[in-house]
Amino acid sequence: MPPQKETVIKLTSARYKKPGVSEQAFHDYGTRVQAPKAAIIQARHGALKVSQYHTPTSFQHLFRTQLPWAVRGPGWSIDDHDIFISVYVRKVDDLVKIVMDPEFQALVAGEDDIVDGMRGTVSAGWEEVYVEDGKIVIVVEWESMYPGFEEAVEVVGRGWGEGEGGEVPKELAF
Repeated sequence: MPPQKETVIKLTSARYKKPGVSEQAFHDYGTRVQAPKAAIIQARHGALKVSQYHTPTSFQHLFRTQLPWAVRGPGWSIDDHDIFISVYVRKVDDLVKIVMDPEFQALVAGEDDIVDGMRGTVSAGWEEVYVEDGKIVIVVEWESMYPGFEEAVEVVGRGWGEGEGGEVPKELAF
């Protein structure tokens, strides 16, 4: 039987440090203050995995100077966000529970001195992993064993607004 992986929702928040905050201070805040507190809340509401992806300017500089071919030409750029935080859940409602948790809202509200609240991006979708721990996964005889596009897209709506007509809760409509 081919290997199976569950398709889950991945929400990624790309954020910037506030001007004047050092990269060291921003990293320390993310790993020593925000992540440990957020992890408790996120796990309580069904998060399967939460990760931080740090992108210091030294790495951005490396790509510009040592690997210029990685930026293929006009229209391509090196993303300059300072951190990406990814949360993996089975249902959108799990994300709603996380962000609506009063402890989580208080944690985010306390970031004003270190996080630039005026800029950032959020992306949502799913992740397909093909090499993990140095081993090829989910590929059998040159074929991906992940579900097709339509089936994977259905994951995003799974559990959304159950009992609420599928509408976005007013408190989440930006």
